Parts: sequence; structure tokens; C-alpha cells
Amino acid sequence: MPVPHLPALQFIPRAQLDLRLWDACIAASVEPVLYAYSWYLDAVLPAPMWKWVGIVLLDETGRYRAVMPVPLRRKTVVGIPYAWVVHQPFFCQFLGVFSRDNLIDSGPFFQQVLEQFRYGSQLCVWQKPDECLPFDVVYSSSTHTLNLSIGYPTIYQGYTGDRKANLRRATRANWTIVESADIEPLVALFRNNHAQTIDGGVADWAYAIFRNLTGELAERGLITLRYALHNGQIEAGALFVQQGNRIIYLFNAASESGRRGNARTLLIDRLLQEKAGQQLVLDFESPAKQSIRGFYQSFGAVETPLWTMRWNRLSLVEKTLVKVRNWLTGYNQ
Repeated sequence: MPVPHLPALQFIPRAQLDLRLWDACIAASVEPVLYAYSWYLDAVLPAPMWKWVGIVLLDETGRYRAVMPVPLRRKTVVGIPYAWVVHQPFFCQFLGVFSRDNLIDSGPFFQQVLEQFRYGSQLCVWQKPDECLPFDVVYSSSTHTLNLSIGYPTIYQGYTGDRKANLRRATRANWTIVESADIEPLVALFRNNHAQTIDGGVADWAYAIFRNLTGELAERGLITLRYALHNGQIEAGALFVQQGNRIIYLFNAASESGRRGNARTLLIDRLLQEKAGQQLVLDFESPAKQSIRGFYQSFGAVETPLWTMRWNRLSLVEKTLVKVRNWLTGYNQ
């Protein structure tokens, strides 16, 4: 039986994409994650230092059958732009190939990325790339997810003993939990209690992207933002985003008092009580830091694999520019 001919993949700049068809493909895909919608990509990849392009496979009717967003960041040396490179943006845990069926091979999409861009500092995807693809580095990572359909009693049984004990302590601490539409207390908590622990600090433009993104999410009614207060003072906050059957624990922060009082344990547990029994998954967006991963695992969350690729086929002159830039900025990727 002859194999049906598939049209060639198309590499399409953002401005030339049919965003209605793009978002319809994401919504109908077997892995319809929030990160891949056009408006979300626009929010986390703002001009002039960021942009994104699409790799598209059309079906016989002209619909987008499968798509892959490619996030790009403009690199500079001494303030002079020299290249667009593939780079995973903040608040976008993973991307990949999104298709209307599970018959699509992701390999040709990844090959197209390699052919179009000679430098990829970081690209995280949900499909495991084929070992024959010439990436310089491919390493596995994971996020932690929790199936909420099993109901709260079963979820609670999956908590570790320490998590149950800390939840009891948090309950006795008499935290006041409030909902809010104001993101600024959460930003302030992060600036004052977490930013200094991040290598290189956090640039102002990262906060600007976060504010813009939360505005887009709030406009679409996708946000649940809650704070934990003690004696009227905000000591912890948690931002959850729900789209489709996936809830993302997108951002959180706590003061020293909030940490000691297990306020974030209480914030997460309250959400689990409310959403349990529904066909939902909570994605904790686990970072590499083991202590944080252990915290999420203590709720009974399980690892969901992801893969990150890097490659460098720049010329000698371009590689020298990259080395100069890295030396000047302390950048090590």
C-alpha cells in the first residue's frame, strides 16, 4: 500500500502566520498546553529582543495539522546585536511539536530547527528527540504533575508524613487566605525574598514580561491569584493558571515568615481541595533545584519527562563573538 504524500514543512515568520489556524491547531492537539498559543508566545517573547517563528505542516484542506513554535532571542556584544538564537523564554516551561493526531513524527520539525538556526542555547520540549539528530547536547529533565481526578482523600493520602505535619502546622497558624487581582504584592515578595538567590539576579525586563503575561492571562479569565496574610500582612502568594485540563503553578513567593509558617503548603492544599475530583492535572513547573522538587514531590506529584537540546554550528568568528560576550557578561550558556 503506497504511503500518502505529506506536504513539506513550512517555515513561517510570526507576522505571516494565520494565528486563527495556529491557535485552533494547539487547541485540538494531543498536548494542548498553554505555552504554545500565539498570544502566550507574544507575551513572553516581546520585541525587540525576542521573537518567535513557526514550523507548520498543512493538511489537505489547508488547516494547520501540526505546528512547532521556535522561540528566539537576539544576542548582543557590547550592545551590538549579532544573531538570533533559539532560546527558551521565561514562564514557558516547554514547547515542542503540537499536532491534531499522534501520527506526526517530531523528527523533521527538529531537523528543520537545526537547519534554520545554527545556534541553540536552550530549547526544552516534551517529545524525546531522536538520537540521530545532530544536537550537541540533549539532556533529560522533568516537571512534576499531580492527577486531581482521583479525589482529595486519595490525594491527601499521597502526601508525605512531613507534608501532612506541615499542613497541620499551617492550619494552626491561622493564616487568612484571600483572592486578589493585584500582582504587585507577589512581585514585591519575590524581589525581596528570592531574587537575590538567583545567579546574576533578575533583570527589570523579566518583571515587565511577567506583568504583561499576567495581564493577558487575567484578561482571558485564566488566573487564580491568592495571598496568605498574617496580622493583615501579606507573607506568601501563589499564582495558578488553568487552561483546558491543565493547571500550572506558574509563580509563587514567600517571606521568611511565610516559609516558616508553611503558607505555600496551605495555598496549594486549598487549591487541591477545590479542584480534586475533576479531570485536571496540576503541573508544578518543577525547577532543577532539588529542594524545590522535593517539596512538590511531597504532595504526591510524579515526574513527567522533558528534554532540553543545545547546539552550536557557528563560524569561528561568530564563536569568538559569543566567547567575548560571555566573558563580558558572565553568561555561561
